[in-house]
Amino acid sequence: MATYTVNYAGFSLTTHQRFTVAKAITKIHADITGAEAYFAQVIFKQLDLHDCFIGGVLLDEPHLFLSGQIRNGRSEQMKKQLLVELEVALQGASGLAGHQIWAYIDEITPGQMVEYGQILPAVGDDSIWFSTLPAGIQKKLNYLNS
Repeated sequence: MATYTVNYAGFSLTTHQRFTVAKAITKIHADITGAEAYFAQVIFKQLDLHDCFIGGVLLDEPHLFLSGQIRNGRSEQMKKQLLVELEVALQGASGLAGHQIWAYIDEITPGQMVEYGQILPAVGDDSIWFSTLPAGIQKKLNYLNS
């Protein structure tokens, strides 16, 4: 239900740092939204510093750009809290300063999303949706959630 893409340029993230960031994003998303952890996926992409521009000018220092796509239906306060906590976690894991981390949340109507082979439910209908999944998928998701 939530896909977080971490694009970063001008520095490297070790496997351990990527793991730390992925776990932090997943926990923050689950804690704030109430969604199960198995709904959060995190994708990393390292960019060449020379492929990134701000204001038409080539980046001159490392940056990290987080783009999160979440289900529509969360409060403004929840989305703000999500952004603040994500930014703090990214600072801690990457060692970058706040001005080097940019984060965005985009909302998508649940009926326009497919995961685990099923159209996603509206916020609050997760347990009903889960009960319609095949037993093998339920087992996998319970494992991911543990």
